[in-house]
Amino acid sequence: MTSFPFPSQVIQPDAEQAARRLRLPFSCCAWKGTQGHWEGTGAGNSIDFQGSRSYQWGDDPRDIHWAAYARTGQLTMKIFRAELSPQVDVAVDVSESMFFHEERAARTRGLLQFCLLSAIGTGAQVKIHAVKGRRIIPLDQEDVLSGQWEAQIQSLPPDESMPSISIWRPNGMKIFISDLLYPGEPDNLLETMASLKGMSVILAPTLQEEAELPAGNARLKNCESGHLRRQLITPSLSRRYARAYAAHFELWISACLRRQAVLARIPCKGTLTEALSGEALRQGAVELS
Repeated sequence: MTSFPFPSQVIQPDAEQAARRLRLPFSCCAWKGTQGHWEGTGAGNSIDFQGSRSYQWGDDPRDIHWAAYARTGQLTMKIFRAELSPQVDVAVDVSESMFFHEERAARTRGLLQFCLLSAIGTGAQVKIHAVKGRRIIPLDQEDVLSGQWEAQIQSLPPDESMPSISIWRPNGMKIFISDLLYPGEPDNLLETMASLKGMSVILAPTLQEEAELPAGNARLKNCESGHLRRQLITPSLSRRYARAYAAHFELWISACLRRQAVLARIPCKGTLTEALSGEALRQGAVELS
């Protein structure tokens, strides 16, 4: 059973349960850390000695493998587990639409914790950032698990634009949590993710009710700007809305196929384990632990 180096009381039970049954798709690739190839989770921690490599000018002499030098006369450096483990970057969209509906807000929190727990449980090097337009805020792991990270994003001004994300590391796993409700071409966001190799995964918390716009009088609110307006929703307008909503996600699906990114829409209803066991598992966005 996977164990996590955090007090259980600060972890959402839903996220912890999901992370014990499922994980990020680490088995899909031959991952390479900063100093060599990853050979699986194994046991131990980031400072365990895992192997050696040739000494290079500028290396820290404290990590010279002196026992090997005594045997061979060649200077070699110890390689530690953290230098071989895969790199995972998680970016979470913190635009207003992600928190406008409580079910999506809860699913976003759960997905963020799941990604962190999964990466830690596999021994990966994980970094997490909140993104909103061109603004990027690094998040501490402890804050993600305690929920305190949300206080750090309160001062960010509204921004309806597609995020510009520059935190991805080469050859790693890149996870983006977002509802994808942006205007503009998906390629603008996907190009940076895909160009750095590794694997790109998009987890999109989805509300079924937003796929349809019932006919009748309605008050519509732009959750990003707060702007309100009254609108008569005719049957014709309702049908056009449903077609436009479906076409928007078809555009994302097609773009992800071109860029070899994995896109999974995650229902906001039900438990996180149930939600991830559907499309996310079928598409390869997660795998069984």
